[in-house]
Amino acid sequence: MPLPDEALSIDGGCNCGAIRYRVAIPVLADRSLHPLSPAKTPVSLPFLVLDHCNDCRRATGSLLPAWLCAPINICSVSLVPASLATLASKAAARQGQSDEQHSLWTSAADVFSPTPASADHFLASFESSNERWRWFCSRCGTSIAYTAVMPEGFPDMLDIALGSVQRSQLDSHALIPERHLWWDYGIDWIRGLATEGYGSLPIHPDYRLADTVTLERSD
Repeated sequence: MPLPDEALSIDGGCNCGAIRYRVAIPVLADRSLHPLSPAKTPVSLPFLVLDHCNDCRRATGSLLPAWLCAPINICSVSLVPASLATLASKAAARQGQSDEQHSLWTSAADVFSPTPASADHFLASFESSNERWRWFCSRCGTSIAYTAVMPEGFPDMLDIALGSVQRSQLDSHALIPERHLWWDYGIDWIRGLATEGYGSLPIHPDYRLADTVTLERSD
């Protein structure tokens, strides 16, 4: 289902707490539109997807990655400075340990950049293909986000790994994926599992929301 019409804030981060992000989603009337969505049924940004892309599956280690695809200008981030990190190396030693010092909240566009203003943090990136970056925590390994140089007409985007959103918000049912992307690149049995539980969702062959796939079901 699409995100609720009212304004909401989505929070999450990595497993060790070194990276925290926040997505400040405005009311529906103030959200931008996906430039390739069908004119009769426009799709607002951000939106929630299940992703059948080969690269995303490998990069995240998930059979079916799920993303919150958001304009980066509504996203902010707070990071633990690597120079001030205090996390105990062994899990048993972390019981009762004080929270680590985080930086002030700052624009995600200033941090999720090939040339960030500062490197004193654990947010790392890997250019998986030309002008496409995978972002992860270099301390705990959590996959955080994906960015790319966007085509003309698109806003700069931050695709956030939905599994990194805090549990209480995932439990709310506000973040149920609303469509499939890159269907034509999927693995047959994974597509079967995905459609068994999400068969009513619109299905797209790739990123073009105006193009749909009709499944042939046997009796």
